[in-house]
Amino acid sequence: MRIEKLKEFIAEKELDGVLITSKPNLFYFTGSDPVLGGYLIIRPDEEVFVVPELEYEEAKETSRVPVEKFKTGSELYEMLKSFGLKRLGIEGKTSFSTVKSLKEKAGVENLEVVDEVIRDLRIVKTPEEIEVIEAACKIADQAMMAALEEISEGKREIEVAARMEYVMKMQGAEKPAFDTIIASGWRSALPHGVASEKRIERGELVVIDEGALYRRYHSDITRTIVVGSPTEKQREIYEIVLEAQKKGVEEARPGITAKELDTIVRNVIEEYGYGDKFIHSTGHGVGLEIHEWPRISQYDETVLKPGMVVTIEPGIYIPKFGGVRIEDTILITENGARRLTKTERELI
Repeated sequence: MRIEKLKEFIAEKELDGVLITSKPNLFYFTGSDPVLGGYLIIRPDEEVFVVPELEYEEAKETSRVPVEKFKTGSELYEMLKSFGLKRLGIEGKTSFSTVKSLKEKAGVENLEVVDEVIRDLRIVKTPEEIEVIEAACKIADQAMMAALEEISEGKREIEVAARMEYVMKMQGAEKPAFDTIIASGWRSALPHGVASEKRIERGELVVIDEGALYRRYHSDITRTIVVGSPTEKQREIYEIVLEAQKKGVEEARPGITAKELDTIVRNVIEEYGYGDKFIHSTGHGVGLEIHEWPRISQYDETVLKPGMVVTIEPGIYIPKFGGVRIEDTILITENGARRLTKTERELI
């Protein structure tokens, strides 16, 4: 079904074929993810996955499409040339050097970007994909609970991150979905405050943002706590972010646009006077990549549909004071949305 959609695109655009090279898309269409990658060629009447010789045995075992191998770059481009790909569909992320080689060595004359059709396929998850993402979210919840137990006065941020990542792997994750964020004190106002050598101090806000990569699919969750008792100001901004996050989950449903959902969440924070401290979008799609379509932002008019998996993650960031972010990965259902990450949100 997935490859058939690309063949429909080939027919519509009168192309000789489509070339897929990015690892997430290779896995999506073939079920195989060789370390060194590969080249999926889809033509009107056939498809073949061409991989380096080092990856051939693994690809043969995992790929849903026929596999061939090459030893050298020259051999690869001779193979590509033999397919007669004068008019070729490629991904928008294809490097300039690859495009140059395709034209000079493989006889390609015209190029057409296929990102839109791939986006439309990947943006709505199948039941099988949702099952794997749910498992990744469960692992993320277990890692979050480990972090909440590990955090204490005097602990280095990287120690907490190490404990979380150990739990992820022990629960079956391949690795963290991204560089684990443990940002305490003034660093909690940094949206991407990757765990550092800083020691956590009593009275500080601590933002914990993490996810697990499980069977090639990602999860994403953020929680914020205070070591000790929160100040009035800390509690104030926490309650505002929590209200906005809950509102976003409640309002997420089929038929609403990504922009409209972002506006709903953003309005809550703006009403309390902190609009200029919410400095990123409300969320993003999650799947084979940690950030994918749709973007829950003012720049995305995508209409949400059942089967989409997105995050809701508002935040308030006050330089030199600290920040709060609360995030869940959610599934858009037929009637609304369901949280896939379930760690308690009322932590302050």
